[in-house]
Amino acid sequence: SGFKKLVADTLCPQNGLIRVNSAVPAITPYVLFNVDYTAEASEKRLGMVSFWVNGITGVTRIDLGDALLWTVDRIATPSIDQQINIDFEQLLQIGSQHSERLIEQELLPWRQKNHRQLQRDEKRISEYYGDIIQEITAKSQKRKLKEEEFEREKNRLEATKLELKRKLIDLHERSRILVTAQLHSALIVWLQTVHINCQLIRKKQKREVVAVWNPYHKQVEPLRCSKSNNSVTNFYLTDESAQIICPTVW
Repeated sequence: SGFKKLVADTLCPQNGLIRVNSAVPAITPYVLFNVDYTAEASEKRLGMVSFWVNGITGVTRIDLGDALLWTVDRIATPSIDQQINIDFEQLLQIGSQHSERLIEQELLPWRQKNHRQLQRDEKRISEYYGDIIQEITAKSQKRKLKEEEFEREKNRLEATKLELKRKLIDLHERSRILVTAQLHSALIVWLQTVHINCQLIRKKQKREVVAVWNPYHKQVEPLRCSKSNNSVTNFYLTDESAQIICPTVW
């Protein structure tokens, strides 16, 4: 009981309504993704990100708390995976997108450090070659050079500019971070939850969705944006089919 208020307090469509029809106990699969990655620039870094995905809703950023430590609640369910249809292809796509965001967050301090170093090196090289270019330009303007000498200084000026451009391109290439990632392993855990059958209403459009109440952190889990696959609690509904869209991509 009390799920209507929980849903109303947690899930907020900005341009429509959400209606709770029923709430039933249900077994929900959760998938633990472990994705390892390699980042290479002037140095090489190895890492791994791990996260849970709801196998029914595809919602990421799930917190199971201490659920896996409760060994007394573990039961044998040899055929449970045959009773619930899991879209593994969709979950893999969602997991890939989420792992990319997590890896980017982990590498952000390193990227910022490399960017600051790149700016310092760019300034140093630009100032060095800038002084040479100014010297050649001043020499050509102040002295009355013969045609042969003028052409020589002009070629020297162009060669210096080309060398500066090549140095800057090489600097950017060496500071670029190349990241590769792959799925290391995945684990499916089946947990006792409550499925809250809801209806999203936008004008004349209605759509059925399932919200999951997770007893391990005692909250209604977010829903999933149809475009970005981001987890959302505040969202918009499309006019055509009442699809969930997060504010950032609306």
